[in-house]
Amino acid sequence: MSISKSNRDQPNRWKSTTCLVAATTVALVGHVLGVGCPRAVGQTSFAPPPSPSPVRGIYDPAQTNSSPALVTPPPAASASNDVVETTPITPTKNTDAKPIAGGEIVARVDGQIVLASDVLWQVNQIIQANLDRIPPKEIDKARRALLRQQVMGLIDTKLLYADFRRNIPPENIPKIAENLAEPFDENEIPRLIKVLELKNRLELAERLESFGSSLADVQRQFNERTIAGEWLRQKAPKPKQATHDQMLEYYQAHLTDYDFPAQVKWEEIMVRFSRFDNDRAAAWREIAGHGNTIWQQVAKHPGLRGPVFTEIAKQKSHGFTADKGGQHDWTTKGALRSEAINEALFVLDVGQLSNILESDIGFHILRVLERKTAGRTPFTVAQAEIRKQLEGGRTQKLVQRELKKLRKQSRVWTVFDGDLSGPKLAELMDRRRR
Repeated sequence: MSISKSNRDQPNRWKSTTCLVAATTVALVGHVLGVGCPRAVGQTSFAPPPSPSPVRGIYDPAQTNSSPALVTPPPAASASNDVVETTPITPTKNTDAKPIAGGEIVARVDGQIVLASDVLWQVNQIIQANLDRIPPKEIDKARRALLRQQVMGLIDTKLLYADFRRNIPPENIPKIAENLAEPFDENEIPRLIKVLELKNRLELAERLESFGSSLADVQRQFNERTIAGEWLRQKAPKPKQATHDQMLEYYQAHLTDYDFPAQVKWEEIMVRFSRFDNDRAAAWREIAGHGNTIWQQVAKHPGLRGPVFTEIAKQKSHGFTADKGGQHDWTTKGALRSEAINEALFVLDVGQLSNILESDIGFHILRVLERKTAGRTPFTVAQAEIRKQLEGGRTQKLVQRELKKLRKQSRVWTVFDGDLSGPKLAELMDRRRR
């Protein structure tokens, strides 16, 4: 529902708004932070091992990129070890100021104050997580640069929250905060515990206190961000729906985006040379035995569908997906380091066992479970996503337009940049966004 100044005298309608805000978990505003498988086709008994091949290993699908980033990484140091900000903002005159204390006012936004403690705990967490990247003599400078970055990230939230409070009866605020307590406990607390790699709420409270903050401060900030995000969503005009012709035009202009390569789902039995003291003959006898066991199983049940390696893979395979029954999800050609395996996956018929293949770490037997040929997603399938993309882009433009109007009417001061009121703030924030 739309909210305007006329609601000042309509408390009943604000009950609905209170519930709506409480239930909304929108993105933080301005915050820096298948097809059935044919049966398997049996192979003849596996022959003696061939001479070593030049195959260079196999892709490890279990590898994942560790991402311990906490909020926003500190600005990278230049060759002279000076900390460089990610956004080109005119520097303050006193760049060598003393470290800012938690109780110091670092910004005023439309009558609201921002204390250093509101963002200092995040800054200190970032500094601690990146101590090996910041020379000791540059830590204070890095902390000040990060403080500035975090404060700038709070401005839109504060502007929206101030605008929200100007347009609702003051007596509604406590009820809204009360309704947001549950989302904070059920969503934000577990998120922070996970992000900060802690065990429980008590450890979180202790960590926040050590960084100059508290759970109460974090909860207040969560409430303001949630309310600000919902308020902006209500203030921004609704985008026009994308028409069929507009979606089709977009599809035709981005055809290559909807092309997809051939893919296969497959299963694998694998033995590692290292498990046999690099005795290739012994490893060969092991994998050949597994292959013949599977062949006999299929021969007894010619109508068998789906995976057939599951039990033996869990018990005997040394592959990366042995605990999953040797099954691999959709794989594109060329995604694996072993050329022999890459080729076999796209030559074998669905359900057919491969010969024994060799990589630099062991022997493998494969079987393709499903295959998708290369092609292009048709417009009829893609149009829902295209509609979402087009209308999402329009929404963002309307949101940014609304924010620009609010910034131009605002009064903002920070300890870093001094007065940033009106058009000056609008220009600076637009520059940061780009």
